[in-house]
Amino acid sequence: VILFSVASTTSLNSFAQEEVPRVLLVGDSWTGFMWAFRTFKEIFLETPGLENIRERGSKTAIMGARAFEFYPDEYNYIQNVIDELNKYPTIDTVVMTIGGNDFLRGTPQTSRWNCDMLSHPEQEEYIINNIVNYIEGIIDYILAVRPDIRIALCGYTFGGRDRGGCSICDQQGAFARFEQAKRALADSKPRVYYVHNLGLMQYHFGTSTPINLPPQSVPYPGGYPSYDPFPGGDPCSLVHPDALFDGDIHLSQAGYKILAQRCMSEFINLWLDYPKVYMIKLVSNQGENAVFEVTFSEAVSGVDTDDFVAKDSNQNTLPLVSVSNIQGNKVYQVIVNATGATGGSVILGVVDNDTIVDTTGKPLGGPGTGNAEGNGDFWYNGEWEYHDFVRYPDYEIEMGMWYLHENLSAYYVLLGEQGAEGLSFSPEECDLNGGQISIEPIIISGNGMLDALEFALITECYKNQDIDFTSRGGVSHQITVNAFNHNMQRMIYDCGGENGVVYTIFYGLPQMLAGYMTLGNQESTMIPTVISIAAQAIDPSFNIRVNIINPSDYQLLSQYFGPEGDADGDGWTNKQEYEYFVRSNMSYGEKKQAYLNSALNPEVYPGYDCEPCRSSATLGGIFEVGADICLRVPDPVAINSTFKWSKVNGDLEARGLNTHCRSLWIPNAQVEDSGIYICEYDNGQKAPSTYTFHVTVVEELSSHTTFALVLLVIIITTVFAFRMRRRLV
Repeated sequence: VILFSVASTTSLNSFAQEEVPRVLLVGDSWTGFMWAFRTFKEIFLETPGLENIRERGSKTAIMGARAFEFYPDEYNYIQNVIDELNKYPTIDTVVMTIGGNDFLRGTPQTSRWNCDMLSHPEQEEYIINNIVNYIEGIIDYILAVRPDIRIALCGYTFGGRDRGGCSICDQQGAFARFEQAKRALADSKPRVYYVHNLGLMQYHFGTSTPINLPPQSVPYPGGYPSYDPFPGGDPCSLVHPDALFDGDIHLSQAGYKILAQRCMSEFINLWLDYPKVYMIKLVSNQGENAVFEVTFSEAVSGVDTDDFVAKDSNQNTLPLVSVSNIQGNKVYQVIVNATGATGGSVILGVVDNDTIVDTTGKPLGGPGTGNAEGNGDFWYNGEWEYHDFVRYPDYEIEMGMWYLHENLSAYYVLLGEQGAEGLSFSPEECDLNGGQISIEPIIISGNGMLDALEFALITECYKNQDIDFTSRGGVSHQITVNAFNHNMQRMIYDCGGENGVVYTIFYGLPQMLAGYMTLGNQESTMIPTVISIAAQAIDPSFNIRVNIINPSDYQLLSQYFGPEGDADGDGWTNKQEYEYFVRSNMSYGEKKQAYLNSALNPEVYPGYDCEPCRSSATLGGIFEVGADICLRVPDPVAINSTFKWSKVNGDLEARGLNTHCRSLWIPNAQVEDSGIYICEYDNGQKAPSTYTFHVTVVEELSSHTTFALVLLVIIITTVFAFRMRRRLV
């Protein structure tokens, strides 16, 4: 059941049905979990009028992040935020949770907060101010991207664990003072609003330690603008464990939904209700006029030429000719006089002066113009594309890999810092099952086959009911279904269950691990085992609950899906067919198709597409430009030998040659085809053999050259025969 993206390019006529990103989640594990649970999407789907609104967060809501890590001289997470805002011009709401890890773990300038600071309030004040300054910088970066962006600075709730050293009252009182400072920061900034949540979970789930109270027994936290009471709840009690999934500070799935609903009811419902520009598209730029179509989120009125500014590539302002409604007051045509344009292009911008309103009188982007509150300016020209994550069946392992890669991409910098530089779960790069793992630095070897393509073999056999190679000793659809279903269910169990952290937060990883077990060779099955052993070292309070994975609990199909297996029973291993048909210069999609076409078709095998040489000149020599040259590896050659041709200081695949046959054809030879050609193959001996061919291509062969060519061929043939005779004697 998982998530990947369904690509849908936006269309001017279907915004009412298509998904539109409007919210960006930024910060630490609190927004990280709301992204993993798709909390806001769940709320949008339940809210009339918001069903097509979506949130983003895969690259910007980062588990464990601290505020200072967003800066360019640290991990530069802020660049991810800026990139997402620029990529999706419709995002105008940022939900941010940040600073908690700085408070509990420290910053480069400060230690973490501790109870000793109760006797030294100036130290606590210094820590809080330091963190707030970092948060302010992040906010300034975001607000500078576009004037239509608003930020909901979402506060934390009280925790569920006594950290010791002083009373619960003192611990949570310090945290309340930190939240007060964040509130003051939000109050000082345009387009930034603080969401007060202290006591929210206690109100909904009750309290524990030292006082156990049922839900709705403590004050509800005060809301904007008075925030009275602040804090809500009972600062001297911990939250009830039902609100948490780790017994500490991270909320349950139900808890995060309550938190998101609080953000929605405080501010975001109102913000998303304002009309907004969704797209500006140039539809014609011929002759005197440039014609644009401007699409709004809903029907609006009051749209006239004063609401637009047109410019050429040199930023010269161009006159507007007309504005007209062409589709239900949602799509307007804007015509610009482009006769004076220089630089070759024309762009159009919407400038908000509060004359554009929806049917209920709400102004574009909310109240306010210019750089003040609720600006509705929009300058992005062109179509944009959005990909949301949808749930796919577990056997679509590649889709799980894409999801995992998308959600872990922000963490690759951390993995690199730990020595795992270059590690990627992208299907186009991931190759982890080579059987060698080192720790310092972290290096996981591959087997030369993309893992996603190995998994694609499993997926294709799972989906295609017509696959049955059992009469040839190969695999069948039913064998695959039985094994993968068993392996997937067992993997979910070993990873903590369907509601566990791994299956929920790291969705895509269990699918990969089940795929490795189904591949079945030792190099593949060691990956899940090693990962499960490493998971035992994770803090038990984080509630990972992963069993040590034992291959004996799984159905291993190495004889069909492993590199040395033979899925279609044609006598060639999967790895042989992969190495023969999958070329480095292919696109990922071409590689996938080439592998599936060969590994699941007994009629397609290495050499089936090879054309034998038709001339006697097969060992090299001198050739005239335009000749069709054929080089052929001489006997002996082992049965089922593979062939790998290369050229010294040359690229044969770029030349478009078939480098995996016994014979190498060089059609319409040119002077630049001259050089040394080498073929690596199997001659039946223990070590691979190589054979070298010398090719010279000249503009025209003279009679002397022809004689030299014949002599060269005789010499090469005689020397080769002599060498072979000596070897066999």
